[in-house]
Amino acid sequence: MDIQQLRYFMVVAEELHFGRAAERLHVTSSPLSRRIRELEKELGHDLFDRGYHQVELTSFGRTFLDPARDVLARFDALSELAAGAAPPPAVVRVGATPLAPTQVLDLVLETFAEVSPGTGLPLTLEPSAGLLGLLAARKLDLAVVHLPVDAGGLASLALAEYRFAVAMRADDPLAGRPRLTLADLADRQMLLTSPKVHPLVMNGLRDHLRAGGVTRIRELPHNDAVQVAAHVTHSRALSLTTLSTISGRIFGEAGLVLVPLHDPDLHFRLGVVWPANAEARGGPLAKVLDALRTRHGDHLVIL
Repeated sequence: MDIQQLRYFMVVAEELHFGRAAERLHVTSSPLSRRIRELEKELGHDLFDRGYHQVELTSFGRTFLDPARDVLARFDALSELAAGAAPPPAVVRVGATPLAPTQVLDLVLETFAEVSPGTGLPLTLEPSAGLLGLLAARKLDLAVVHLPVDAGGLASLALAEYRFAVAMRADDPLAGRPRLTLADLADRQMLLTSPKVHPLVMNGLRDHLRAGGVTRIRELPHNDAVQVAAHVTHSRALSLTTLSTISGRIFGEAGLVLVPLHDPDLHFRLGVVWPANAEARGGPLAKVLDALRTRHGDHLVIL
């Protein structure tokens, strides 16, 4: 494999047409096609599905695209360095779950701005489970997710902890209480959202409720807070939420009452996760993790 093959691959991937790609590269179609075939043979996978009038990337080709683009960018940067140009800015690919409050993501981004200004921070928003997959595939460098995580090869640091409330109708017998315990909820139906967004965390929450005597648990097939609020309104069931999340705001806007849940043993945390070997390489990510650990590792933000 050589850099010319990667450059040929990138141009064909952009044009999805061998003739137009050949024109851009100032070569004829025959050597272009031959070099792509040689690359595919070396990789052991087809990069393109070739139709009569159409060219499409294969599944492997789509997977190969981003790493190939990264290699080309780094190669081209070498010539700029040789010419005395400034090195390209460092980039740390950050992910965050949109289901969490923004305080922790803001804290992470502000720490980057302070200890490593100028670092590029492209942001990906996905549920925690999707972000963990991207970290494992090395398509992200750092992610703000719910903790804990059990994926091998990842390290984590808790930065915040939630305080829960119980959502209910305003005419519910529990609505006037100043606070509730799990014992107060033992005979009531509790609605939980789908565990798919983060199975380890959500299943741990379910198990904690059951151990505390809340056994009438119904897991909904989605994570739509509007639908959960409707279920609570119409079925007189209860649901867990936090005041700082989107769900908490939606429940309040739906006219539901939120009563604080007192449970010192319930720990539901938010923090950052990264590939375990990333700090050893130094750079902006290592500096930021060191700053977060020093300043906030022992003082969790209460959400």
